[in-house]
Amino acid sequence: MFNKYGDFMNVINPRSIVMPYKYFITLLLALLISGCGGSKMTKRLAMPIMPTEPVEVYWAGFAFLGDNNQKDTRYPYTAKLAMEKEKGGTSVIDKVLRDKIKGFTAPGFILKDELGDLKEGKSLAMAIALSYEDIYVVDWDGDFKTSYDFGMNVVVFDFEDKKVIAVYPMRFLRTEMYKSRPTKIQHRKIIKSLFTGNDIGFNLLDETIKRMKGMVIKTSHGNYIGVNSIELGAKAVDKIPNKLLDNKVIETQIAQQFEAALSKSAYVPMIPFTKGEAVGRTMAARFSNGNSFNLQLPEKDYLINLKLRKFKKKSSSKHDGFVSLITLTVEKPSGKKAVNAKFSNKLWVLKALAGESSKEGQWTIYEESLGKLLNDLAEQIVSTDSDWLKKHSVTNDVEDQFESFRTLLIKSQ
Repeated sequence: MFNKYGDFMNVINPRSIVMPYKYFITLLLALLISGCGGSKMTKRLAMPIMPTEPVEVYWAGFAFLGDNNQKDTRYPYTAKLAMEKEKGGTSVIDKVLRDKIKGFTAPGFILKDELGDLKEGKSLAMAIALSYEDIYVVDWDGDFKTSYDFGMNVVVFDFEDKKVIAVYPMRFLRTEMYKSRPTKIQHRKIIKSLFTGNDIGFNLLDETIKRMKGMVIKTSHGNYIGVNSIELGAKAVDKIPNKLLDNKVIETQIAQQFEAALSKSAYVPMIPFTKGEAVGRTMAARFSNGNSFNLQLPEKDYLINLKLRKFKKKSSSKHDGFVSLITLTVEKPSGKKAVNAKFSNKLWVLKALAGESSKEGQWTIYEESLGKLLNDLAEQIVSTDSDWLKKHSVTNDVEDQFESFRTLLIKSQ
């Protein structure tokens, strides 16, 4: 989905993709028009302080979040890939990951990189975990836009007490355009290369490990936050393709994009917004070595709610503007709000290059508009620019609201 900003990678393999020329030109012009002009940051959330005595964390390997009976719907291709074994019976994913993690160092914690036996009961353990894989194929003007969407997480947990200490969510997206509908064999080949190869200069595990280097691991956090709800207004639903409305796909995408963007910008863990199960206060985790646990999740101290109010189009003599409008609230479970503000983003493109007349064609640009808004918003919460707020928000005291929110985020780092 939102493939230009933050962690949401758009990795293109020129050997297998035929990307329409007009698609590149449309997005290039849109980004140039919407991104012109300089700005200065007025207030910024500080990075977490690196500990003088970093805690020790024991490596637990690769895991899947969710019950075993959900594997065929939540991550069918990766689950089958994990069943492929190297000599000695090690999962091919765990073998690749274990090789990559050797020698890992970070200022915010000490990683004991031996896989070990989780039954030893080490106090803190860390795993890289997949929460979902999604493949979306949209017929776009005779071509097939295919998106490979992955929810990767760094999960820190207390093994003895079976409770989650922190989850750092990340979302990665690979988008390809095909002249014919891609087959399951093509899907399987791409997903395997993203986990075990590097022939296109990109690997999901490498990118996740890079993020680990900036994390500060603690035994507990002062505040826990997470996305609580995504609401779609009627004027937003009208612009969204039916395929994304089925099974609340679009709500999940928006939640996971924003939590990943905020986690990266603010250096905070998040209580995950999980697709496909009623999580309650537990999170199922299955490890490649066969162990499976239900890990207790902390209660959220603050709830993030996003309402996608509507999409609309504005026109000038030569351009069309694709507008996304959202409302962000941050509140305690009691209902007391720390943030309640409206935001919008307008993406201008030349009329001749503004996409096809179909809902799917128009959505390609609306999603770019929304994606940029969500990622910019996460950055503005952390590093506020008054000029940006004047342009993108109609809420008068939003700068003061963000200052209050930053106070909460400091306690969450």
